[in-house]
Amino acid sequence: MSQQSRRSTRLLEIERLLRTRLQGYTSVELARQLGVSSRSIQRDILDMQSDLNIPILQTAGRYQVMPGSTALTPVRLTLHEARSIFLATRLFLRYSDERDSDAISAMEKIADALPETIARYVRATVIVLKTRPLDRHLMEILRTLTEAWAESRTVHITYRSQRKKGPGEADLDPYLLEPSTTGAATYVIGYSHAHQTVRTFKLDRILRAELTDEVFEAAPDHAGAAEVMELLNRSWGVVFGGDQYKVAVEFSPEVAARVRETHWHPRQSLTDLPGGGVRLELMLPSLLEFTPWVRSWGHMARAVEPPELVAEVAASLRQAAALYDASP
Repeated sequence: MSQQSRRSTRLLEIERLLRTRLQGYTSVELARQLGVSSRSIQRDILDMQSDLNIPILQTAGRYQVMPGSTALTPVRLTLHEARSIFLATRLFLRYSDERDSDAISAMEKIADALPETIARYVRATVIVLKTRPLDRHLMEILRTLTEAWAESRTVHITYRSQRKKGPGEADLDPYLLEPSTTGAATYVIGYSHAHQTVRTFKLDRILRAELTDEVFEAAPDHAGAAEVMELLNRSWGVVFGGDQYKVAVEFSPEVAARVRETHWHPRQSLTDLPGGGVRLELMLPSLLEFTPWVRSWGHMARAVEPPELVAEVAASLRQAAALYDASP
């Protein structure tokens, strides 16, 4: 690799590092990471500001990219990376019931970086997304939460509570925006000052979201990124709580192969049953999202435990059968 190529690679890496650390880096820290002198780093940053127009700030000896600025690094994808991006766009289309103008713009840019044989299908996905209804109020809330998430700023939300008669309010430190695994919904997960714990809020139920001037940092008694991901890994979807349920569901031989071919949960275990069926067992912190999934299998799945799951599934299937029994 030529000296010019090495320097170009280093400039891209400096920008990447500065964008991934809110508190920024000193020239000494960057030099240590990249294996060059501190003076070389300082020259690089000057060139990035003057020649590449990258908005780099220096505060108290630390460099950082101006918050909110658009990343300027180009995207270059291999064929197989392009395939993974295409599948992600198709999933987005399947689970998005409203128009997201930011997603549309991003997909149009992604299409420009893909081989034309793949790009044409991404553009076709964009055309379909443009036909979806636009909820401007929801988009504003989503953008406010995105800014709060990116800048580690507390946001004050007013939300429609399922437990209270009137709306609830909370100061929220957003840790993650997460799509639902079972339907067209997006959730924000973060530390709620009002509840003094990590909570999940559905965006459709947030009535207002206002940025505050308070900057948060994941404290030891809060949940940081790793802790939130661990909570999600233990849950069936986006809902988690303090309870633990030992769950068991037995599937009939007709669907056993379908059950075996999918990895449903990181902590699942599958056991073959006499006659060709299969038993799924796992631990879950909440049954809220798991129960509809069991119901969706109809008579081909039998809830075995816990008793709450058995009772809920049995009652709902009896009610469904009664609707058909009453039909002319």
